[in-house]
Amino acid sequence: MKIQPFKVTTLEEVVISERAANEGGHVSLNYLPGATFLGAIAARLYQDLSEQETYQVFHSGKVRFGNALPLSEDEQQTYPMPLCWYKKKSEDFSGTMSLINYQHGKHNNRFQPQQMRDKYVSLGAIGTKNRFTEIVPRFRMKTAIDPEVGTARDNQLFGYTSLPNNHEFIASLEADDDIDKNLFKQILDSLQGELKLGRSRSAEYGAVKIEVSEHPDERPLPKAASEVTIWLLADTALQDDNGQPLLHPSAKSVGLPEHFKLDMEKTFIRTRRYAPFNAHRRRRELERLVLSMGSVLYFKSQTPEQNGVEAETLQHIQAKGIGLYRQAGLGRVWINPKILANKNPQFDKLSSINRTSVSVSEPDHPVFRYLTQRKRHDSDTSTVEKQAKTWKTDLKGLYASAKKLSYVPPGVCPGPTGTQWGRVMDKAKNAASIDKLMEQLFVGENAVCKENDPQWCKRVYSTSQKEIKEITDFRQWLCHQINQEKEREILLRIVARFARLARDVADEET
Repeated sequence: MKIQPFKVTTLEEVVISERAANEGGHVSLNYLPGATFLGAIAARLYQDLSEQETYQVFHSGKVRFGNALPLSEDEQQTYPMPLCWYKKKSEDFSGTMSLINYQHGKHNNRFQPQQMRDKYVSLGAIGTKNRFTEIVPRFRMKTAIDPEVGTARDNQLFGYTSLPNNHEFIASLEADDDIDKNLFKQILDSLQGELKLGRSRSAEYGAVKIEVSEHPDERPLPKAASEVTIWLLADTALQDDNGQPLLHPSAKSVGLPEHFKLDMEKTFIRTRRYAPFNAHRRRRELERLVLSMGSVLYFKSQTPEQNGVEAETLQHIQAKGIGLYRQAGLGRVWINPKILANKNPQFDKLSSINRTSVSVSEPDHPVFRYLTQRKRHDSDTSTVEKQAKTWKTDLKGLYASAKKLSYVPPGVCPGPTGTQWGRVMDKAKNAASIDKLMEQLFVGENAVCKENDPQWCKRVYSTSQKEIKEITDFRQWLCHQINQEKEREILLRIVARFARLARDVADEET
């Protein structure tokens, strides 16, 4: 089998909707489906190939344009999250998590489980733990313009959810051995360079750059087995003997011998349905009912006297895929992956990656300065939001402890009120420096957080330090949070955003 991985870099935001409807809310896929690459290459090559070649490349499944899944921060290939993995619902994705693989049995009911979805896992380098990757789509509201008057058209407000720009994805171009190598090279050459993918390509969306990659196929050849676990790396469209969509897979539908049977106790399936839009025909194709990527199928031999399934059969299934529409990236699988062999897989937070940078002189141009400032502002906004929410979580604990340490009648705020937090927010927004803000908040008779104010001086029990537990008040806590914050350049923004969140917390207490 011929296989060539390629890397896709989004130069602009790319709109890849889950469905092709014109109305209703649109949700973006968090990957680039193989159908987008197939369509782009068909637009370039379809008229230049012979009838036999066009059938082989675009219709037979002998040539397969794989889905482009995101690269991890350490530039590892990623795979869809197995649906048999669950985590504690209360645990955050950003930290170390205790996972349970439900293929090895149910949990002990000591916590509420949450299925892992919509994220990707990379195997990591030797000696490191597996890692998570997440792509967060962006949403932009737009309106149609009336060409006669040049203003917004009535009742034409709409929105696009898109994949962000400057993200890297890895896909693979695969072909059977009977595909001519020159034809394969022609397809690969047409695939490289810049392409426009997805919706709204005539506007500011869809530009990507494609180049050959050296990432190898990490799936080892499966061995003979009497128990077969199939991890779906892409959506899979199966059918029964009558050609109807099949959501309860049979052994025959995935290429296994008939004496194998699906074990629903160890099978985890999600489904979706959609009708892809064909831009050349300008109409939708037949609706597809598919098993979602990340689903896990478990088959077991029902006849102990037989020796299971041969390695050659499993290798054929893994290499060629299963089901329909394989030319568009559907049906890619991993047979008996080791990553599903553990009952409690462990993961950790990604460490920062030091990448070699090339010194490039920055052009002295107002547009470049604006874009640089905008990029820095977006990065700072993310940091501000994250830190402000961390402070908010601690603040909720302070309000709870204030209720325990002193009697507060129902409907009365046990600490600083929403109005008081609003004053903190106003001071932070208008302060010239952090020193000036500290003076306005804590110094003098006109300070926002007065020493003798009954609300700010309400006693609380602080557990911010794991080993040292001390009695303090809201005023001391806020002063301590500001002084110990390391992000000094954006500290005013952090305080302002936190005060806005704190106002909501205080209003909830009343």
